[in-house]
Amino acid sequence: MLVVIAAALFVVDFSLADHTKVFSVSDIKSMPPVSGSYRSINRWKTIKTFSVKGVPFYGMLARAGVTDGKATVTIVAPDGYFWPGPKSKLTVTELKRKNSLGLVPVIAYKMDGSGLDPEPDGTGPLRYVAPQYSPDDMNKPSWVSNARVIQVGPTAKGVKAPDAKKVPSDEIWVSGNIPDVFPFSIYIPVGIAVAGLVVLVMGLFMAFRKRGAKDGVGVVAGVLLCLFATMAVFGLAGPRTCQAATSVTFSKADLQSMPATSAHYTFLKQQPPYTYYEGDYTGVALSYVLEQKLNLDAGASGVVVKATDGYSVNLTLGQVNNTYAGGLKIIVAYSKSGSALTGDEGPLRLIVPQTKPGNHDQGSDPNTPMCERMVNSIEVTPAAGVAAPGSVPSGSVAVFGSVTSPAPVNPSPTPQPQSQTTTTTTRQQAQAQAAAAAAPAAAQAQASASLDTLNKAFGGAHGLATWLTGAWMPYVLPGQVGLLMWLAYTHSGM
Repeated sequence: MLVVIAAALFVVDFSLADHTKVFSVSDIKSMPPVSGSYRSINRWKTIKTFSVKGVPFYGMLARAGVTDGKATVTIVAPDGYFWPGPKSKLTVTELKRKNSLGLVPVIAYKMDGSGLDPEPDGTGPLRYVAPQYSPDDMNKPSWVSNARVIQVGPTAKGVKAPDAKKVPSDEIWVSGNIPDVFPFSIYIPVGIAVAGLVVLVMGLFMAFRKRGAKDGVGVVAGVLLCLFATMAVFGLAGPRTCQAATSVTFSKADLQSMPATSAHYTFLKQQPPYTYYEGDYTGVALSYVLEQKLNLDAGASGVVVKATDGYSVNLTLGQVNNTYAGGLKIIVAYSKSGSALTGDEGPLRLIVPQTKPGNHDQGSDPNTPMCERMVNSIEVTPAAGVAAPGSVPSGSVAVFGSVTSPAPVNPSPTPQPQSQTTTTTTRQQAQAQAAAAAAPAAAQAQASASLDTLNKAFGGAHGLATWLTGAWMPYVLPGQVGLLMWLAYTHSGM
């Protein structure tokens, strides 16, 4: 019965799956924060600068499973105001765009050192704030006060966003084109199913004993076969969520123990005024980590380097293995000018060299968008069905996806000199080989006896097949459901 209840809960969990992720204000404040001075210009050309603290908008969306750069977002307030307008689009890629000061759009919960009050008199408790990307950028109209709903697109026709007026003031809902959100943890029906399997195993064990089965091997084999068969049914019917096939975490000490690369790097920002700067960094070549410390799968094609704030950088393996101007390599840096990376730059930073070193006037390529700060994981693509590690310690980097750990190399045994006991040892080996040759026959006889015991316990081969294939389920299901399963089973040719 517990197995039936678990199956019913699976059905309920998946049928009630929603496309809305709810974040409380406390959830937002628990995410890695960013802060900065955001300059604004409104429709009346009034200029004002605010000290803003919040979380990167794209980082919050990543927590809701929204990582597609082409996905669109609309921020909605209870009074009906929304951004962007009906003829405009705001994509996740644009939300990752930094201005010349390194600022990105945020969901703010503090401005000028104070928390934001809710409506009708306040602009909070959460507010969408976007930076300027040019000195005359009129960005204040995009600042959505009392942000309540984030609608993610594209969505199918007829799909409506939740009513922002009905969202509690201490929450913000991410809705639309996002992964399914289940009403309760999938582990609840799994736990009930496991309890049901335990009861089933105990029942089978008692049935064996009542039927007079004395062959202990047969009892154990029967119990295990039924357990494995039932687990296989649940495995095939259950959700296909996977954990990382391989996830290797390197601490900062691990990285420092690898061959170090120290070099002088140049940096060029992408937005006006196209700031150019230089720095001396030390780290380990990314290609060394992937190819010397790990084994790339044959189908591996690239990497996605991710930061604690949700920012990510995509690189091909060609870029990873490339040697840039001046002999520079892409590195995972852990120090700058001899000192450890601190603040929002470290503890680890991805450094991607310029293809053509120099400033904007020299026609050089901007590389700062790829020089990611606060690196904590590297996904080797493709990684379909492979989940990211749940938690990575600060200062460490986890590598997962289309990659495996190298097998340890066993040293060859040292040749031993011949001795006078060689003849005796050879005779002992021959006796052992003879005993091993007789073992399969004995095992086969024992297995045959066990199978006979199983057939007797279940009333013959058909009864055993009935239990192993799950055909006993119709007899414990209620009413017409059991009848339908019985008809399906009897017409299947079993």
